Amino acid sequence: VQRALGAVERGSTLIRRLLTFSRQQPLQPIAINLNTLVIGISDLVKRCLGETIEVKTILAPNLLPTLIDPSEFESALLNLVVNARDAMPNGGQLTLETTNRWVDESSAQQYLFHVEPGEYVLLTVSDTGTGMTPEVLEHAFEPFFTTKVVGQGSGLGLSMVYGLVKQSGGHVHIYSEVNRGTSIRIFLPAAIGQADGAVVAAADKPLA
Repeated sequence: VQRALGAVERGSTLIRRLLTFSRQQPLQPIAINLNTLVIGISDLVKRCLGETIEVKTILAPNLLPTLIDPSEFESALLNLVVNARDAMPNGGQLTLETTNRWVDESSAQQYLFHVEPGEYVLLTVSDTGTGMTPEVLEHAFEPFFTTKVVGQGSGLGLSMVYGLVKQSGGHVHIYSEVNRGTSIRIFLPAAIGQADGAVVAAADKPLA
């Protein structure tokens, strides 16, 4: 019975992550300051990483609010933390940084962004781990793609992050070099004029 219940739970998690990747997972976005979210899970992040990995936070003091589902975004951030931990088996440093970022028209047209011009909140998750080869980087967001051994990863972590960010109207970009680490930048639209904690109705359809 316990094995059956465990299989059901894993199946439920799998379906939720697939729905998130396809941008069909129902979200409950609210206006929130990402600094609050990062600080709120900092203890959990440190316990997840262990003593050999240093955690550094650089939080913008004037950070604008953004519209996200806090619960889903916490799960996405923890996925990135776990990936960073696995990339640093001998220890290293994980950096969580937030900042406001204006994306002008010329920048928005570049391959890097895939977003409309405007004001964004940028969350950067960087590690000093093993990094990714260009071949791995090319498939990083694909569902079920993983470089981990069988049983240690579903290959849905990064794809779930990608789907959540895109459904929230943002973009995620990875920069990585072998043996020099990985930096994941998440652009989320700033919720200018929204009070922190305000509930916002989810969009009727996923954003492109």
